[in-house]
Amino acid sequence: MKEKDHRLDDYFKCYGDITFQNICLFVDYHTAEDICQETFLRLAENLDSVNSKMVKAWLIVVSERLAKDHLKKGGKHVSRIGLELDKVDLEDLSSDVENMVEELEESRKKGRILKRLKKERPQWYDVLLMKYLEDMSDRVIGKKLGIRESLVGQWRRRARLWLRDRYSREYGERDS
Repeated sequence: MKEKDHRLDDYFKCYGDITFQNICLFVDYHTAEDICQETFLRLAENLDSVNSKMVKAWLIVVSERLAKDHLKKGGKHVSRIGLELDKVDLEDLSSDVENMVEELEESRKKGRILKRLKKERPQWYDVLLMKYLEDMSDRVIGKKLGIRESLVGQWRRRARLWLRDRYSREYGERDS
């Protein structure tokens, strides 16, 4: 196996989940799988030109662009799950589509609130990403950010409260 292939495998192990979760903010699960695969194929093509310290950021940016491109095209590329159309109950399909639309709208709402947190409180946003997506301990996060471990916990709690408050302000009254 070439060195290039080993690096790609390592990057997939390290960043596959976070890339997939990022894509799921925009599209359904099965489409996200396809877009995640496409993202890593593009990384394989550009592996020598991407700085190893920037691979994670590169994956997030490229995966987000691919997901948004998919949405701009009206979601014309549909993932096939192996069901033939004539064997599918159209009433069930209709309710599934309604559920998917509701889930997509909910994901978009959460994404908009997260973007506001990133803009208004970038340190809190970074702490949440490191804790929940990268599964880092408060001590490791504190060392990376150059702050006390106790401050990491405070920022995380404040960020969660901020998110909950903003979400209920923005969408709670409309959904009730």
